[in-house]
Amino acid sequence: MKTRYLWTLERAGRETRSGLDTLDGLAVTLTGEHLPGVMPTDWIVATLGIDEDDAGIAEHVSAHGWSLRVRRLLHTADDHSSIS
Repeated sequence: MKTRYLWTLERAGRETRSGLDTLDGLAVTLTGEHLPGVMPTDWIVATLGIDEDDAGIAEHVSAHGWSLRVRRLLHTADDHSSIS
């Protein structure tokens, strides 16, 4: 079973971006965006694990004009997705 992360990045004055990545892919994406004040990727994933309502969703809203929403998805061997 692979864990993937569905993410949406909104930035003031730019088109909304979204994608589906592994943790490593998410880290590369966030690094490439040069977001001021972004928390490390492993912190975002840790937030997914401790969210109070167990929705598997983390949100990071920055005072620098951007927001990131990440949702954990699990992929099984037959590649059918399920939201955890």
